[in-house]
This record gives sequence, C-alpha cells and structure tokens, in this order.
Amino acid sequence: MSYVALAVLAMAAYGTTATLLKVGLRTVPPETAAVVTNLILVGAALGLAVYRGQTIVGQLSWGLHSGLVVLSGFTLSVAILSYYIALSRGPASVVMPIFGMSMAFVAVAGMVILGEEIKATKVAGILLAAGAVLLLTR
Repeated sequence: MSYVALAVLAMAAYGTTATLLKVGLRTVPPETAAVVTNLILVGAALGLAVYRGQTIVGQLSWGLHSGLVVLSGFTLSVAILSYYIALSRGPASVVMPIFGMSMAFVAVAGMVILGEEIKATKVAGILLAAGAVLLLTR
C-alpha cells in the first residue's frame, strides 16, 4: 500500500477513533481510556512486528535515532493524554480540529528544521488550515 493510501486510512481511522472515544469518555475516565486504547495499540504493533519478522529490541541502539524514538514516546504521551482529557471535557468539534493542527506544526517543522522544500502552496495550506481551525472552533 502506498504512503498516500496509508495516510488516508490513518486519517479515516483516527477520525473514527475520535468519535468513538468522545462517546466512550462520557463514562470512562480519560486515563483508563488511554491505558485500554494504548494496550491495544501495543498489541497490534507487536503483532505487526511478528508478522513482518521484526525484533523490537534488536532494532534499537544507543544512538541518536533510537534516542529520538524514545523522546517521541514521551512527547506522544503528553499529546495523547492531553488530547484524551481535552476530549473528555470539551466538544469533539472543537478539540479535534485543534489537535489536528499538528499537521500544520509538522509542515512548518519540516520546512524549518528538516530542510524540506518551502513552497507557496505549503505556506498557503498552513494558513488555510489555521483559518479552518479558527472557523471550526467558533
């Protein structure tokens, strides 16, 4: 499957996840929901690794890249726990668009930090995304 098809699948699955989660959080505390959903994620990732013949520990070293993966685990924890708590407290139609602005954050980081090509269309897309979030959260 191409990376574009996988990204579309991820978008649809995450949108579905947010909707299901918002309803579930009516009676399930966000911390409990985070543990349950992420245990399922870990199980799925382990299953995929076994299916693909990957080892988990064997793929890591004490180098920069493995350190960045570990650091991203911490930032992901902050992101997901904050998102779950926000979703338990506020409307999905406000929380999810704000959370979704991570795409614009990554686009800016890609251009500024990772040296990816800066194009007028990318800059316009970031501005339009910010405008869309502003309109969706009103």
